[in-house]
Amino acid sequence: MLKIAICDDNTTFTGSLETAVMRESRDLAIQVETDVFFGGDTLLAAMREGQRYGIIFLDIEMENVDGIRAAHGIREMDRSVLLIYVSGYDQYLRELFEVEPFRFLSKPLDTERFRRYFREACQRIGETEVYFQFAFNRRMRKLALKDIVYFESRNRVVYIFLQDGGWEQFYGKLNDVEESILESRSYFLRIHQSFLVNYDYIRNMNFSGILLCFGGKEMELKISEDRQKSVRQRLCEIAGGKTVIE
Repeated sequence: MLKIAICDDNTTFTGSLETAVMRESRDLAIQVETDVFFGGDTLLAAMREGQRYGIIFLDIEMENVDGIRAAHGIREMDRSVLLIYVSGYDQYLRELFEVEPFRFLSKPLDTERFRRYFREACQRIGETEVYFQFAFNRRMRKLALKDIVYFESRNRVVYIFLQDGGWEQFYGKLNDVEESILESRSYFLRIHQSFLVNYDYIRNMNFSGILLCFGGKEMELKISEDRQKSVRQRLCEIAGGKTVIE
């Protein structure tokens, strides 16, 4: 199930965009669930409560919390969601660069361009939907890597902490976990003998620790002294110049 948010204070436009989403998803045989928000503040509130989306269509010109401010808040909670901006103007392009939009749609909606962008977004999500599988108490489980915030190893038990606040566990070694996801398209960093962290949830980093942001909450994990240099280098490589290091 692909969850999609539409955020625009124009009720007529949200209705037509939601109709277009449902029509295109039927053509692609993709199951979708849509949530409609009429302001950036309500969208951010829902995400702070744990809602997570694959695609967000976001209007730029909204009262109270505009699309650019909303996007900064979204990126603090979710680094991987695809943002598709919708606007009748193009003077915001420089500001949009900072929040890494996936595509930009102009108003009024160009149906053919929407169809192309929607299909490209679905293809991108399909390519990154990679799972981690494990067994516990004779039961096989699999979790989407994008939903895993970090792995922690304690006394031969690996704990998996999830973006919605939940957790799982299994018996194993963190070295084996790290090796098993090396070939995935997700980025995990070994910051400590006991911690393997998903890059998408790192908000920033100082010399000895990283700050994670998920589910509207923040937490800090320690980087072991012998890994500090390599972690900083790896972060820079992944970010490609993005400002994530203080």
